[in-house]
Amino acid sequence: MASSEQPIPENIREEAAYWLMERDADPLSPQQQRALAAWLRADPRHARAFERLERSWDLMGSAPVEARLRQQGHGGRPSPPAPARRKAGARRWAAPAIAAGLAAAAFGLADDWPTRLRADAMTAMGEQRTLSLPDGSSVLLNTASAVAVDYRGDARRIRLLKGEASFTVAADRDRPFTVEAGDGATRALGTRFIVRRDGGDTDVLVTEHSVQVTVTGSDPVTLRQGEGLRYGSSGVTGPGPVDASVGEAWTRGRLVFVDRPLAEVVAELNRYLPAYIGIVGGDLRERRFSGVFDVRDPMAAIDTIQRTLRIESLRIANRIVVLHR
Repeated sequence: MASSEQPIPENIREEAAYWLMERDADPLSPQQQRALAAWLRADPRHARAFERLERSWDLMGSAPVEARLRQQGHGGRPSPPAPARRKAGARRWAAPAIAAGLAAAAFGLADDWPTRLRADAMTAMGEQRTLSLPDGSSVLLNTASAVAVDYRGDARRIRLLKGEASFTVAADRDRPFTVEAGDGATRALGTRFIVRRDGGDTDVLVTEHSVQVTVTGSDPVTLRQGEGLRYGSSGVTGPGPVDASVGEAWTRGRLVFVDRPLAEVVAELNRYLPAYIGIVGGDLRERRFSGVFDVRDPMAAIDTIQRTLRIESLRIANRIVVLHR
């Protein structure tokens, strides 16, 4: 009987990342070698995490981070070569964010075959695609999104399996057009709307005419142009006014941020980038930022963020980016 492999806790991944950086930045002392060996023996998950992160580390190439960590200390500003203790401190400081990036590569970026098998159309990270339907309706899939199509004689149903899509609906009074996502369904009463699944929550935004949203256990709600709502783990929030020009900017190839916390900006960029962007420092996560970027070049957004907020970044082959002061 096959056994299911348990997920590796975040604290173990962080420790594995620290040991990888420690080992690659300088030869381990005999004392450090004994400490690493003891840590690997202490728990089977330690060795498993170390092996998986090591594979990702080797594929990315660790030289870039070695050089940066040799040049900067905990504060992130360039400095002369530091004593071993300070370099170790820098690696310990960077370990949580780098561990998250390595974990994304080692544990989280595998092809999503369960979704692929259910989907009629699917996009990769950073890809957008237009799906033309038999009745003249169309679906614009955003990055890392998937839909299943169920057209019958009396109904047109689309299931948003993951991600985000903009729906442009051809009129047909005899066959309602409905998008199912999570525990709710959005029925078109007009022409254009956007549905987005983000974790356990689903957002609906109307960009033209109106829709009716029905969530399990709640009364139907009608949304009109420029309105949106969210449903999911916390129930139904809204309806309320939404800046449609911002919400649908991605359909025009743009990402628009207006006075948003950096943590939210980075979370959005992570949806488009086949890499990982992390932030070190709670105060930095709350810094406000505004900007307009091309969805095809999210790395340029990182450069702009650094210049605007006057912060630094630590990068590993542009696959892991850690923003810090």
